[in-house]
Amino acid sequence: MRKVFTSLFLFILISISFAQTRYKDELFSITKHADVVYGGNYDNNNHWTTLVMDIYEPQSDTATARPLIFFVHGGSFTDDNRKDQDIDKTAEFFAKKGYVTANIYYRVEQTTVISPYLNFADTYNWHRAIGRATQDLKAAIRFFKKDVATNNNSYKVDTSTMFIYGSSAGAITALHTVYLNDTIEMSGVFKAAYKSIGGLDGESGNPGYTIKGIKGVVSCSGAIEDLNYINNNSEIEYLAFHNNPDFTVPYGEGCFITIACWLGTFYGDSRIFPRMQQNGTYSEFYPINIAGHPVDQVADTATHRMILQKTTDFLYRIVQQNTVTSLISKNKSIPFSIFPNPTNGNFTLEIPKSIQAQKLNIEVVSVAGQQLFKQELPALQKEIPLHLNLEDGFYFVNITSDKGNYFSKIQVIH
Repeated sequence: MRKVFTSLFLFILISISFAQTRYKDELFSITKHADVVYGGNYDNNNHWTTLVMDIYEPQSDTATARPLIFFVHGGSFTDDNRKDQDIDKTAEFFAKKGYVTANIYYRVEQTTVISPYLNFADTYNWHRAIGRATQDLKAAIRFFKKDVATNNNSYKVDTSTMFIYGSSAGAITALHTVYLNDTIEMSGVFKAAYKSIGGLDGESGNPGYTIKGIKGVVSCSGAIEDLNYINNNSEIEYLAFHNNPDFTVPYGEGCFITIACWLGTFYGDSRIFPRMQQNGTYSEFYPINIAGHPVDQVADTATHRMILQKTTDFLYRIVQQNTVTSLISKNKSIPFSIFPNPTNGNFTLEIPKSIQAQKLNIEVVSVAGQQLFKQELPALQKEIPLHLNLEDGFYFVNITSDKGNYFSKIQVIH
């Protein structure tokens, strides 16, 4: 029979409530950094434009490497309103869950005489507008890469775990930013458009850094010019929502605003989704069988709430996987025994003989990286029973001593 733990150490028999989980629930207030300059470039009228973004951080957060989400608003590439469809509120919503979020301003089609929509009578203007937006989004991503490298990571982000959420024109921007990554694969009209505005990456700021680290794209009413752009990006996961029918951005294969076919044929999310699956990309698609645009309209509807929840789950799934990978790679330590495993939350740690004479630190961490239990123990322990009120799932147990680290995994099943 296993040795019964003495009363001296009963103080570590604890019960912890896990009613709330980082990246799933709203745990924080937020700190907003308004109008942070991330670059600059010339607009379609050759006027210099300063590029800014609002950055939201979870307030009083002790984490030092938070996933980063970029929000790209809609507006047909003619409206520079960073509050379009309350996307600023969506950025706040996810910052309260523990992410760092960035709501960016990007260059849109400008004119002082006639409606900017008339500028799009020329398909090259349309493609240049998409190109400018992608250049600016890339500059915003590079801004954080540069900040990490040269400014001691002032926003405490993990640039290996970044996401893009785009609505309408913002979704079109996000999709072309991520998947149109080679001048060879782009169409002739895009080649001409990008050539005239400074190339695929552009000159909007922060040169010398890449946009590598994008883990997922959320497309709300998005479209892409060519499904063949989706080829060697299978590691970038995809979540999409789209109204059916959508008379502004095609749900399937079609023209913008139904009749603007001179802009070219584009492919909406219902056509992108099967291509993602064919490409081996993890993907989710939720068609909304109601006429409308964009799908993430701000009204408090069942659809809007569903989009927020599905996006929460999608992001959490990826962050969870990355945390597991990171923990395993960082803990190249000796495994130790835990019994029973699986467990209902009551389990015992067998302390390796090599560290039984050491003072020990014991830590239980969720796969999302949340520290759920930590305790320092005196030396000369062979077994440590724990009683933790854990939800079903996987957890990591670390034992740290002066002689090294020990690492194991448990599964909780009720």
